[in-house]
Amino acid sequence: MIDMYASDVTHRKRAQAVYRNLQMQKEFFSSGATIRILGQKGGNDYSYMIDVEEGCVRDTCWQLGNPATSTSGNRVTPEYTGDMIEVNLAATDASGNPLIYDAGYGTSAPIPGVIDDGNINIPMNGMDFFFFGTNYGAAGNIFFNSNNAITFGSGDPTLVSVSRDTVPAILLGNYDHLLSKLFTSTSNIGNGAYSCTKIIARFSNYYTDTTNFDAGRLQVRLIREYGGQQRQWVEVTVFASASSPGYSNNPSINYPSGRDASGNSLDADGFLIDSTKNSPWDITDGTRFLNLLGTTYSDAYPPAGTTILYESGGTGYGWRFINNAYLNF
Repeated sequence: MIDMYASDVTHRKRAQAVYRNLQMQKEFFSSGATIRILGQKGGNDYSYMIDVEEGCVRDTCWQLGNPATSTSGNRVTPEYTGDMIEVNLAATDASGNPLIYDAGYGTSAPIPGVIDDGNINIPMNGMDFFFFGTNYGAAGNIFFNSNNAITFGSGDPTLVSVSRDTVPAILLGNYDHLLSKLFTSTSNIGNGAYSCTKIIARFSNYYTDTTNFDAGRLQVRLIREYGGQQRQWVEVTVFASASSPGYSNNPSINYPSGRDASGNSLDADGFLIDSTKNSPWDITDGTRFLNLLGTTYSDAYPPAGTTILYESGGTGYGWRFINNAYLNF
């Protein structure tokens, strides 16, 4: 029997088109626009579509045949906040109570405007951003945790070391930090093809940086593609490296909080560090760590000038990690 197509590439593209047609029908069905889903039948198209369906249950089909738009290397960009809004970390409610917990060292008094164990709601200004099937961006439920994590749905209740089953989160060198400055902005970039919420955070090591509260500095960009596969990225640029790699199960790292009787590392709250946490840079869906990085950056914070990417499909599934890469817009 002669194959219907002479080229496997043509075969793949045709199958992807069939698969996308099926996905659109599912979307119309879910929204109530139709009450029927038409079956796709016949030959090699159908056979390959089934393979794609099985491999794309979690929204990874966007990776097939789509060249990456990321650029290899590290972004060279100044730390510029002139077009951003500074979050008032010293804000209080009508009764004068801090809206975000002010930091102090042990029993010392709070340091005005320096935040310890706090969660700051990130203004997304209506921008869509999905995480494991939920549009937290449009709902305004994305937070920056002062211990270097982006959390979805709520702030991290454990506050210090994010565990796999606490809250959905993207870790950015998660450790016990103080947050001294936070800037945000939302705009269209890439000739209007992408929406972007940018965050610049300045922070310090709770244990050691007792005077320089801007010792660590990060830029984080949450980016979503308007058309096509509506892909998403979290691009992180390190302007200044932190003095600790962050919490992980790396047995060679000693933390000031010490170890338990069995020699297991403890976080600043005295709790065991999640045994499945291979790196302080990773993603958890609220149930498990994806371990996208293996042990990368588990023994040292990325050096200044490093840029990394987390990338996903349109509904926030299929996350992957790209080291030393950035988006050129």
